[in-house]
Amino acid sequence: MRQQLSPRQKQLLYYLAEEQIKNYSPISSAQIKEKYKLDFSPATIRHELFELCQMEYLEQPYTSAGRILSDWGWQVLIQDFLDNVFPDNLSISFNDIKDLTKYISKKTKSFSLAYNWKNNDIYTTGLEYIFNDKIINNTIHLYSIAKSIDNIDNTILGIQNILHDRQINVFIGKNNPLIHTKTFSFIATKSNNTNLIVGIITPKVTRYEQHFKIFKSLINSLN
Repeated sequence: MRQQLSPRQKQLLYYLAEEQIKNYSPISSAQIKEKYKLDFSPATIRHELFELCQMEYLEQPYTSAGRILSDWGWQVLIQDFLDNVFPDNLSISFNDIKDLTKYISKKTKSFSLAYNWKNNDIYTTGLEYIFNDKIINNTIHLYSIAKSIDNIDNTILGIQNILHDRQINVFIGKNNPLIHTKTFSFIATKSNNTNLIVGIITPKVTRYEQHFKIFKSLINSLN
């Protein structure tokens, strides 16, 4: 079991997440101190960041680089968002899963999918959101993502049993069952009432709380 975070450590996680979302790059202790006007010293920040690395909430991609959140670090923040985010005031109506998928893709600016397991009907859209040059940094990475997307009609068939009904299910980075790369997350909900799975594939470094507001509204609409 991982050690519980102190309020200061969790605060630093939020600051690091914010900087990653804005800049897609690690940040140093000196930058955190300057940017957020913290009332504790750079040495204290360095110590806290070291401890967060030791507990595997942070990663340091290169010896000379700043820290970034690990999958586990993101999971801590995501749980906070799930506990505290309320639905948007959205009434989501749709004629078919094609309409629904396009709507979710547009609202989240993400690759979106819907699967009706009763009719074995699958629809995907928003591929342009996957191929973001800030995220995809080499040809091997691009090939891996393209191969996963090409096979998504098959892989989605196996996820029904791992999703919880009427809940937001989040699979971060390497735990993403649809794309085998650590840079993307999968957010989905399942409705046994309508035989639907609706999900998005989004960069791991993203504003989860905004997606969760939309998904909470979606859950209300589907049930």
